Amino acid sequence: MKDNVNIKATGKNIELGSFFQKYNFKKLSSVFSKYSANPISANTVLEKRNVFFKVKLDILIDNNIKFETLGRSKIATLALDEAVENIAKRLRRHYRKIKNHRLLNNRIDNVKRDLERFHLNSY
Repeated sequence: MKDNVNIKATGKNIELGSFFQKYNFKKLSSVFSKYSANPISANTVLEKRNVFFKVKLDILIDNNIKFETLGRSKIATLALDEAVENIAKRLRRHYRKIKNHRLLNNRIDNVKRDLERFHLNSY
Protein backbone atom coordinates (compact mmCIF):
# COMPACT_ATOMS: atom_id res chain seq x y z
CA MET A 1 0.00 0.00 0.00
CA LYS A 2 1.26 3.47 -0.85
CA ASP A 3 2.16 5.84 1.97
CA ASN A 4 0.20 8.76 0.57
CA VAL A 5 -3.22 7.06 0.75
CA ASN A 6 -5.96 9.28 2.14
CA ILE A 7 -8.01 7.08 4.52
CA LYS A 8 -10.62 9.18 6.27
CA ALA A 9 -13.42 8.33 8.71
CA THR A 10 -16.19 10.82 9.47
CA GLY A 11 -19.39 10.72 11.45
CA LYS A 12 -22.74 12.04 10.37
CA ASN A 13 -24.10 13.76 13.49
CA ILE A 14 -21.81 11.49 15.54
CA GLU A 15 -18.46 12.21 17.16
CA LEU A 16 -16.06 9.44 16.19
CA GLY A 17 -13.56 8.32 18.76
CA SER A 18 -9.98 7.46 18.03
CA PHE A 19 -10.76 3.74 18.42
CA PHE A 20 -13.15 3.70 15.45
CA GLN A 21 -10.74 5.70 13.30
CA LYS A 22 -7.82 3.38 14.12
CA TYR A 23 -10.04 0.32 13.59
CA ASN A 24 -11.12 1.69 10.21
CA PHE A 25 -7.51 2.34 9.16
CA LYS A 26 -6.41 -1.14 10.29
CA LYS A 27 -9.23 -2.97 8.49
CA LEU A 28 -8.84 -1.08 5.21
CA SER A 29 -5.05 -1.37 5.27
CA SER A 30 -5.29 -5.14 5.69
CA VAL A 31 -7.70 -5.44 2.74
CA PHE A 32 -5.53 -3.25 0.52
CA SER A 33 -2.39 -5.19 1.34
CA LYS A 34 -4.13 -8.56 0.94
CA TYR A 35 -5.37 -7.80 -2.57
CA SER A 36 -2.37 -5.65 -3.57
CA ALA A 37 -4.70 -2.79 -4.37
CA ASN A 38 -3.33 0.65 -5.13
CA PRO A 39 -5.83 2.89 -3.38
CA ILE A 40 -5.90 6.63 -3.90
CA SER A 41 -8.44 7.40 -1.20
CA ALA A 42 -10.92 5.73 1.13
CA ASN A 43 -13.76 7.54 2.84
CA THR A 44 -15.86 6.01 5.61
CA VAL A 45 -19.04 7.70 6.85
CA LEU A 46 -20.72 6.41 10.03
CA GLU A 47 -24.34 7.33 10.63
CA LYS A 48 -26.84 6.34 13.31
CA ARG A 49 -30.28 5.41 11.94
CA ASN A 50 -32.82 4.65 14.67
CA VAL A 51 -31.47 1.42 16.18
CA PHE A 52 -28.87 0.64 13.52
CA PHE A 53 -25.53 2.08 12.54
CA LYS A 54 -24.97 2.56 8.83
CA VAL A 55 -21.48 2.70 7.34
CA LYS A 56 -20.97 3.98 3.81
CA LEU A 57 -17.57 3.13 2.38
CA ASP A 58 -16.19 4.76 -0.80
CA ILE A 59 -12.85 3.63 -2.20
CA LEU A 60 -11.03 5.06 -5.19
CA ILE A 61 -8.27 2.88 -6.62
CA ASP A 62 -5.83 3.45 -9.46
CA ASN A 63 -7.25 4.09 -12.94
CA ASN A 64 -10.08 6.10 -11.28
CA ILE A 65 -12.14 3.02 -10.41
CA LYS A 66 -14.57 3.70 -7.58
CA PHE A 67 -16.17 1.14 -5.28
CA GLU A 68 -19.04 1.97 -2.91
CA THR A 69 -20.72 -0.22 -0.33
CA LEU A 70 -22.91 -0.11 2.76
CA GLY A 71 -22.83 -1.97 6.03
CA ARG A 72 -25.57 -2.03 8.68
CA SER A 73 -25.55 -3.39 12.20
CA LYS A 74 -26.56 -2.52 15.76
CA ILE A 75 -22.85 -2.13 16.59
CA ALA A 76 -20.72 0.40 14.70
CA THR A 77 -17.66 -1.82 14.31
CA LEU A 78 -19.78 -4.71 12.99
CA ALA A 79 -21.33 -2.37 10.42
CA LEU A 80 -17.80 -1.40 9.35
CA ASP A 81 -16.80 -5.08 9.19
CA GLU A 82 -19.74 -5.80 6.88
CA ALA A 83 -18.85 -2.89 4.58
CA VAL A 84 -15.17 -3.90 4.49
CA GLU A 85 -16.13 -7.50 3.72
CA ASN A 86 -18.21 -6.31 0.76
CA ILE A 87 -15.36 -4.10 -0.50
CA ALA A 88 -12.93 -7.00 -0.17
CA LYS A 89 -15.24 -9.19 -2.22
CA ARG A 90 -15.52 -6.54 -4.94
CA LEU A 91 -11.75 -5.97 -5.03
CA ARG A 92 -11.11 -9.71 -5.22
CA ARG A 93 -13.54 -10.09 -8.15
CA HIS A 94 -12.16 -7.02 -9.91
CA TYR A 95 -8.55 -8.17 -9.75
CA ARG A 96 -9.52 -11.73 -10.72
CA LYS A 97 -11.32 -10.32 -13.77
CA ILE A 98 -8.23 -8.34 -14.75
CA LYS A 99 -5.99 -11.36 -14.22
CA ASN A 100 -8.24 -13.66 -16.27
CA HIS A 101 -8.44 -11.08 -19.05
CA ARG A 102 -4.64 -10.85 -19.19
CA LEU A 103 -4.31 -14.64 -19.24
CA LEU A 104 -6.84 -14.87 -22.06
CA ASN A 105 -4.92 -12.25 -24.07
CA ASN A 106 -1.67 -14.17 -23.51
CA ARG A 107 -3.29 -17.39 -24.69
CA ILE A 108 -4.64 -15.69 -27.79
CA ASP A 109 -1.21 -14.22 -28.54
CA ASN A 110 0.38 -17.66 -28.12
CA VAL A 111 -2.13 -19.21 -30.52
CA LYS A 112 -1.52 -16.42 -33.06
CA ARG A 113 2.24 -16.97 -32.83
CA ASP A 114 1.81 -20.71 -33.26
CA LEU A 115 -0.43 -20.21 -36.28
CA GLU A 116 2.03 -17.79 -37.84
CA ARG A 117 4.89 -20.17 -37.24
CA PHE A 118 2.92 -23.06 -38.68
CA HIS A 119 1.89 -20.98 -41.66
CA LEU A 120 5.47 -19.88 -42.31
CA ASN A 121 6.80 -23.43 -41.95
CA SER A 122 4.22 -24.96 -44.26
CA TYR A 123 5.48 -23.17 -47.41
